[in-house]
Formats: sequence, C-alpha cells, structure tokens
Amino acid sequence: IDVSKHQGKIDWTRVAGDGVEFAFIRVGNRGYGSAGRLVADEYADENMTGASQAGIPFGVYFFTQAIMEEAILEEANFVLDKIKDYEVKLPVVIDVEKVTPADGRMNALSVEKRTDLVELFCKTVEQAGYRPMIYHNMETGVLMLELDRLEQYDKWFASYSEELYYPYEYKIWQYSPKGRVDGIDTDVDLNIRFS
Repeated sequence: IDVSKHQGKIDWTRVAGDGVEFAFIRVGNRGYGSAGRLVADEYADENMTGASQAGIPFGVYFFTQAIMEEAILEEANFVLDKIKDYEVKLPVVIDVEKVTPADGRMNALSVEKRTDLVELFCKTVEQAGYRPMIYHNMETGVLMLELDRLEQYDKWFASYSEELYYPYEYKIWQYSPKGRVDGIDTDVDLNIRFS
C-alpha cells in the first residue's frame, strides 16, 4: 500500500494482520501554486512509527513541484531530515505528476529541465545512502520525462489498466487506487513489488 494524510489514522497492527507486505509513506509535498511552499504530511511520523512497530518494511515518497535546483535540493534534504531517525528499508521516492490546474508550478517546465531536477533529487538521495526511486504514470513517463536518462533509477509505475503497453522496466506497479485494507477507513492505493 501507499498512504498519506488522506488515509487518516491507521491501525498498522490490523494492516499487518491483513497481509500487507510493504508500504510507502508520504512525508510531504510542495504546493503547486505560485508560493510553492513545502508541507510536511501530518501523519508521516505516526505512519513511519506504526509501520515499523507492526513489522512492515516501508519506503517514503515526496510529491514534487520544484522548478529550480535550489527547490529540488530543499525537497530532497527535507525528506532526508524527516527519515533520519527511522529504518527506511525501501526506496526514497520522488513523485512526479502533472497537476490538474493549468497553472501548476511544474507543468510549464521543459522535459529536459524536469528530468534534470528529478535526476538531482535521485543523486542527492543516493549520496545519503538511500535507494532512490521515481513514481510516475503513463503521461509523466511518455510526455514529461526523458526516461532514457533515468534508466539507472528504479521506477514505480501507476497504471490502473489490465493491459500495459510500456517500454520501460519498473520495480513496483500501483494497480489500484481503490483498495480496501483492514485498519484503514478509506480507499488506499494497492501495489505489487517485482523485486
């Protein structure tokens, strides 16, 4: 599963009892408006602690809206600071998506610039001793990133179709946004790990 504040308070013991084998926990995001401020996920610490205590290995993710190098480094260092006291066994993920409002901060970036920023995030995470990963959907992968420049980094691919036509390797497939898991009162994303 992957979770954020949108799942509310989670009973991780019940989640583990329902057979969940791994989790990704959002630690924060950057707003997509002009201010673009960093926002910590209010449930991040509680979720990382809960997953740890329930014996569920987890990684973390950050929803980026960085438009310059200083901002992507701020995001990477924000994540690294948030996780320094936890045993993060799975990757540290940058979530790259086009936001719905047409004036979303990152929407106007060139493909090359967006790729540069994602690569810098991954390098920063790697230098800190963690395994970086890139979360994306078909639109991001085909139209917003030069994935051939990012082949060395693991991918987490979101697609809710049973038929996949996608030319790049990915380690995790997010296959449903409407899963139900004991211990979580809302729908939750479901994922399969191939490694």
